[in-house]
Amino acid sequence: MDLRIANLELKRLDQSKSEFLSIASHQLRAPLTAIKGYSSMILEGEFGALTKKAREAVDKVFESSQRLVAIVDDFLNISRIEAGTMKYEIVEFDLQKITETIVNDFAANNEKAKELKLKFFTQKADFTVKGDQNKIAQVVSNLVDNSLKYTSSGFVKVFLSEGVSDKTVLLKVQDTGVGISRDTMPRLFQKFSRAKDVSRLHTGGAGIGLYVAKRIIEDQRGRVWAESEGEGKGSTF
Repeated sequence: MDLRIANLELKRLDQSKSEFLSIASHQLRAPLTAIKGYSSMILEGEFGALTKKAREAVDKVFESSQRLVAIVDDFLNISRIEAGTMKYEIVEFDLQKITETIVNDFAANNEKAKELKLKFFTQKADFTVKGDQNKIAQVVSNLVDNSLKYTSSGFVKVFLSEGVSDKTVLLKVQDTGVGISRDTMPRLFQKFSRAKDVSRLHTGGAGIGLYVAKRIIEDQRGRVWAESEGEGKGSTF
């Protein structure tokens, strides 16, 4: 009897946590969107010319707001996933075009991407897939961003090729970064899980991006996984 009551209480607390997460995320999103929007307008010169020092400061505000919006979106996705309310708009789209656009955007706007020579490689093939275009783009962007964050030197390469059957495609993001230890690998796609010592390279991670990516891909009948020979030996997602 006591165990049943305890389980019911845990379920109630878990539901309350999910509801709080959803409400808090929605409340945070509006002011963050305004900060991002106004800082972008300032950078574009909508309110007059900026000094070099002012531009650098506003640029940092814009980049920070972008990161926060992405984190809030991940929290919102978690609450939708756990509540069973995540919606997918399934359409046919060109995965190669989406991936190439994402890689080019990072290469043009991210200093670390330029330093590491982020590159995209593909075969001449038809990469039309069925899925939620925006959510799959979010996953691809998340994986590329992760590799850039956790790679201090070397390269980040993105490959798109045919899968093991003619009905599948394979997307790989390969880097020469911190790698993944044998102990960390089983927990990698769990909620709020981060690899040991990664905070030395990136302090802002919440350990939810890979969890959300896994759920989004699996909900669309795909699979996502990671490979690494160990710490300091890079990773492939």
